[in-house]
Amino acid sequence: MERSPSVELTPQETMALIQVANAGGVRAGTVSESDLSRLYALGLVEQRGIAMGLTATGMQTIARLKRG
Repeated sequence: MERSPSVELTPQETMALIQVANAGGVRAGTVSESDLSRLYALGLVEQRGIAMGLTATGMQTIARLKRG
């Protein structure tokens, strides 16, 4: 498995990514639009219908966060 590059996230972006992971996806308005836009630009989240969900890279980032 290829490791994704380590991305520096702000605390708010980290919390937004965790919210997406915990919810299995989030709808617009529940997480800051600017945080979601940056996570999208970094390839950590993707549009899934009307919600945003984690990409494979986003899942790897969450796994790294859990490992500390």
